[in-house]
Amino acid sequence: MKHMKQIPFFLLTALTLLTGTLAQCAEKGKTLGDLKKLQITCLVPGWLPKGYHLKSVSIDYSDTDGLDDPKARGYPAYGIEYGNGKKGSFTIESARVGIGDRNLDDDPKAEDSKFETKDFGTIFIIYRPKGGTGVKERIAANWIEDATLKAEKASSPHGPAMNGRYHGVSGYGMTVAEFEKIVRSLHPVREK
Repeated sequence: MKHMKQIPFFLLTALTLLTGTLAQCAEKGKTLGDLKKLQITCLVPGWLPKGYHLKSVSIDYSDTDGLDDPKARGYPAYGIEYGNGKKGSFTIESARVGIGDRNLDDDPKAEDSKFETKDFGTIFIIYRPKGGTGVKERIAANWIEDATLKAEKASSPHGPAMNGRYHGVSGYGMTVAEFEKIVRSLHPVREK
């Protein structure tokens, strides 16, 4: 993963501008109930550290990749934020296509690691400050592929995802052990 730490400045600038534009297209003030109505896979945690609660849910329809009608509503994506009212938070964002690396950090105080999960396979993470223990300022994982996306890719390797998504998870103000426990507890919002 060390080789992925170099990323051109212009690419970072483009990603930052795109993220800002997409955030403006998102419908804020949504609920987990709204996510249950979507045909896409939306992941939610089954476990959160004590004191964490749902802060926000958003749904974004700005992905129009492959649509013939430029006025048509795009494919949905979602975002969720949980927090503890202090510095701790856990976020989930999703994407259908056009994803780049999430777990990049040129900071010499950052360290990368990985852990295994039953549902998602190997999860690569990067966090700062270094060290396996203690509260981290930021923890970011590689994109996670849900089961629906994996099935869609298996049946049509070059076709676009329709209901499966890539999920980007990040933690702030928490330990690596807490982050791993949250990620292992992720499941589809419609799952009982």
